[in-house]
Amino acid sequence: MSRQIELEAKLTLQQRKAALLLVENELIGAANDEKKSQEEMAEEVGVGRMTLYRWRTQNKVFIEYMNLIADDFLGSHRAEVYSQLLKTIRGSQPSIKGIDLFLRRFGLLTDRQVTTTEGENDKRSNEDLAKELEDLDDLLED
Repeated sequence: MSRQIELEAKLTLQQRKAALLLVENELIGAANDEKKSQEEMAEEVGVGRMTLYRWRTQNKVFIEYMNLIADDFLGSHRAEVYSQLLKTIRGSQPSIKGIDLFLRRFGLLTDRQVTTTEGENDKRSNEDLAKELEDLDDLLED
């Protein structure tokens, strides 16, 4: 949260308001098919459309602040995401991807590769290994 406070100190009140409006428009407006135009949002903030465009495409502090707001917003909807995930798992045809994601999320499934060797050469001494390395070096020199 301290990073967000640092960024807020570098932005004007208009910029902070614009960032919040942009995030709400993308995440809430899009979900409800009620997205505002860039011109409408610029007017609501009290700036020109091109100013808003520059803030959201060229101002690194503004962009990072907007991304932090979006992350916070999405974090507050985690329960909804988990609910949808459970629906894919509990459906009439359970989703293998959903099950995989669930297990990975809780650390019950990981990518793991195990390499094993078998045979009599497994019990080589350090001297045997040193001799093999010398032989390989001799081959490389030839």
